Amino acid sequence: MPLLSVNNAAFAYQAGHPIFNDVNFQLNAGQIFTILGPNGAGKSTLLKCLLGLQELQRGQILIGGENITGMKRRQLAQQIAYVPQDYQVNTGLSVMDYLLTARAPYLSPLQLPGKEERQQVLTQLARFNLRHLRGRRFSSLSGGQQQLVTIIKALVQQPKLLILDEPMAALDLSRQRQVLTLLKELAATGMAIILTTHLPDHVFLLDSKVGLFFPGGTLRVGSTTQLMTKDNLTSIYHTPVELVYLPQLGRYTCQLVV
Repeated sequence: MPLLSVNNAAFAYQAGHPIFNDVNFQLNAGQIFTILGPNGAGKSTLLKCLLGLQELQRGQILIGGENITGMKRRQLAQQIAYVPQDYQVNTGLSVMDYLLTARAPYLSPLQLPGKEERQQVLTQLARFNLRHLRGRRFSSLSGGQQQLVTIIKALVQQPKLLILDEPMAALDLSRQRQVLTLLKELAATGMAIILTTHLPDHVFLLDSKVGLFFPGGTLRVGSTTQLMTKDNLTSIYHTPVELVYLPQLGRYTCQLVV
């Protein structure tokens, strides 16, 4: 059984103005699904529907065979973690306390995080060499640090499905490489991952399942080889591009034609 099934999904904020129509795809444990499309195409809205934050006009979303509309928030939070595009949070919490909030779906209402939960946080901070930030206020961090800590918060939640909306938008090249490597490692452990990006090169680097949002709210799903073509990328971004094969890396790169 697929971990995630999206069947004939459609969404519109206003009647007669659909954001997307008839979206269908499945995701198994250990798969990465990368979604590309211009601003306003429906990428973030689709992610919010997957999280139960927006209600579909038509269709259904199943997690482990269960429709998310019948799942409680606590139950859903044990399945899915989310890294939003707008990751900045106005909080006075320290990084440690902010990350500990990710354990709430597994604790009783009056239960406080203990030694085990704190060790989970420290382990994930160490993964990014960020243990020195644990006592800092989250709001005092730089934009890139906040984005990394938000990704770490999702990992502390220990989901089966990790959803990230443009997770590398505020990261330098070194941190982008670190996150891309991490996503591959997480997939190898069986975690399913969905991410959106504006950079076609991220798709080539991950060589994952791909979704391309075309004008009119159509999402085409397939492999990197099937969908990552010059014509498709030119169509969705309305700008000329060229795909250049890099023999020393064994993959393609996407370049703007200026």
